[in-house]
Amino acid sequence: MRADLTDLRLADRVFAPHYAEAQAQTALAATPLLVAPGGIAVSELLPGDAFDLLELSGGFAWGRSLTDGVVGYIDAGALGEPVTATHIVSAREAALHEAPDRNAAPLAALPMGSRIAALGERDAFLLTDHGYVAAEAVRPIGEADAAEVAAAALRMIGASERAGGRSGAGVDAAGLVFLAHDVAGVAVPRLPDLIAAALTPGGDAPAAGDVVVFADHLAIMVDAVSAVHVEGRVARERLSTLAERHGAPVAYGRIG
Repeated sequence: MRADLTDLRLADRVFAPHYAEAQAQTALAATPLLVAPGGIAVSELLPGDAFDLLELSGGFAWGRSLTDGVVGYIDAGALGEPVTATHIVSAREAALHEAPDRNAAPLAALPMGSRIAALGERDAFLLTDHGYVAAEAVRPIGEADAAEVAAAALRMIGASERAGGRSGAGVDAAGLVFLAHDVAGVAVPRLPDLIAAALTPGGDAPAAGDVVVFADHLAIMVDAVSAVHVEGRVARERLSTLAERHGAPVAYGRIG
């Protein structure tokens, strides 16, 4: 909701001068989700993400991402007609080919976290409206696998830190946590304070797959002693080393 405009579905709880009925859209390309037109990025939309459009103005669309729940402004040109996604890209990056052949010309690169709508299978590829994607590079949406959280985090090692990022092309600290869980089919909040509040406390010590919350940072445990996190780039470090820089963890545990 905004002071001047609110989602019609909130009319019974929020008074506003104007209400808007959400229009279902799908992201055609990766685009930052901004706190205000021209402002800072708080998250992003990835190819295939569903978006509830509430207003178009000055080339910007205001609304809510249905992938991570964040409300903000995006480039209106990045939106298209609604499509129901069936798979999520689980590889760091998946090539979209013009034919079901690894040697076929690549049409685009889909970063981890992107969604596709599979129309069928051909050999080891899935057909989409825009080309073919290797089946091994994606996972079916809705199939939860807690072990995939740590595995997805490890595949992100070397990726750049990027404000608002939550894809294989770059992440912020909370974006890394969100992405690893999203790929694993585990619902998780997008923002740091909500992530901390969603934790189910772990055992006597952090274990692989646990999210570790510091006063100013987040990380994902990938074994009993090390974690993956992002500071400049995504890296794997011993938890004890992270604690030397960020202080003792204030919480740790699983989500979902």
